[in-house]
Amino acid sequence: RKAGANPWVLNAVSIAGLDGRVRARATFASMSEPSMGCMGAVIPPSAQVAGGKIYYADPTGTVRSLAVDGTVAVVATFPMASSQQMLSFAVSPDGSQVLGTLFTIPKNAFPCSGSPAAATFSFDAYSALAGHASNLVYHQSWNRIPSAVLMLTGWDAVGPIGQYPTVWGTQGGGPGSELGVFVRIDPTSVKVRSKFSDPNSCLTWSSVASGASVCLPFPTFQGAGTDTQITDQPVIVRRASGGEIWAASVTSANGAWGPVLAPDGRHLIICGADGADSNPTWVLGQDKSKILVTNSFIPEGWLDAKTLIGSSATAPGALAWALSADPTNFRTIAVAGDFLGTIPA
Repeated sequence: RKAGANPWVLNAVSIAGLDGRVRARATFASMSEPSMGCMGAVIPPSAQVAGGKIYYADPTGTVRSLAVDGTVAVVATFPMASSQQMLSFAVSPDGSQVLGTLFTIPKNAFPCSGSPAAATFSFDAYSALAGHASNLVYHQSWNRIPSAVLMLTGWDAVGPIGQYPTVWGTQGGGPGSELGVFVRIDPTSVKVRSKFSDPNSCLTWSSVASGASVCLPFPTFQGAGTDTQITDQPVIVRRASGGEIWAASVTSANGAWGPVLAPDGRHLIICGADGADSNPTWVLGQDKSKILVTNSFIPEGWLDAKTLIGSSATAPGALAWALSADPTNFRTIAVAGDFLGTIPA
């Protein structure tokens, strides 16, 4: 990650072991940030894991792969020609197909002085076989701010996934302020097939390779707005077909957010807020287990069905891992960065 930059902007990826040894690393030019006036750009993820490799994109629209042995290969190239463009992409689990989108935003689309001037927004969707030229699937344009824009984020056992609408500009906000509506995308038309769930009843936060996902229905409040407020947050885990697998709930003063499902769908982590200095994290299980994470470990994802990965509050920036059954007993890794996914050794 580029130090001190927009939190969505990356310029390096690494493959590392739990021993802290970096097996492979690649650096690249970070994505440009469109000039939008009084809004900040929310850059789509420029790296993801698929098929045992890391795939990453640069501001020329080139998507490359990094393998464990250090091999770097060009996988696809999308015609990105302006700093006012945002690129999103998704790679199939076997690495054979890549989808890409380019969203072009006019400069100063949200001027601080008042209403935006008439300008053209455009959107282009592409498809490519790995190692071959990309093909334009469709083009859209608007003479005003579009009501919804698609962003690709990955590819699971069912097919490509993304957000529609996505959040591509922000003036700041709390947890989930950059969270769009998670959708399944047709790999041929590059258009939305279905939502993971209705965000008006259960907002989807994340999914796993099998297609299972976790969403949060609206919470209920006791003593709302008082010093003794209690927020009960239901949590629902659903299979790819939409049926419920299991459910749980957590209670805190100010709600919960950011659930991340384990690869096998049997556990998840979720963050809460009990006050300015108390932000508990729980490990919830299908077996009704509920473990409070303490001792300065901040879990952010899963290495496998039983192992958490995150960071240490006592070693800012350093990755750390722990067994989900005993998250207080964590180990720090001498590697800094954000967790993208697991790659077989």
